[in-house]
Amino acid sequence: MYCPKCGIQNNDETKFCRGCGENLKVISQAMTRRLPVILASKVDAYLERKNERLRRDSIIAAAAGSLWLLFGVRSLVAGTGTGAGFPIVVGCFMLLWALWEHMVYKHSLSLDVKVGKMRATDATNGLPRPDAAQIVEPPASITELTTDHLDATIRGQEKS
Repeated sequence: MYCPKCGIQNNDETKFCRGCGENLKVISQAMTRRLPVILASKVDAYLERKNERLRRDSIIAAAAGSLWLLFGVRSLVAGTGTGAGFPIVVGCFMLLWALWEHMVYKHSLSLDVKVGKMRATDATNGLPRPDAAQIVEPPASITELTTDHLDATIRGQEKS
């Protein structure tokens, strides 16, 4: 097994990298697909909390932005001073921020669906089968061509 941090080759039974000291136990479990179920469930729970936080923040920002915008418009209509521009700008900014947060939330949901589909399908089923007529034998290597050429040259010199 190679260390993902420094690239030094280690034995499969080694717990720590002999070059940099990186913990290889988790990497070994991941390579053999024996990661603890609790670790995977914790990662899923974290992603779910992150998605929920994005959704919650977008709703709160939209509500606050709407209130600031309404306050600014009311101040502008009522003519209660020249300070109506600030709440309008803050309200527009918060609404744009809420829109951005909502778009990030929707994007993270679409990524979760794509990852779920990738896990559900078998990797070999998704690959197209190669056509036997399209499989071509690779060309001879440069060393073989050079050796053949040198052999022919040596045979030609021996005949003369």
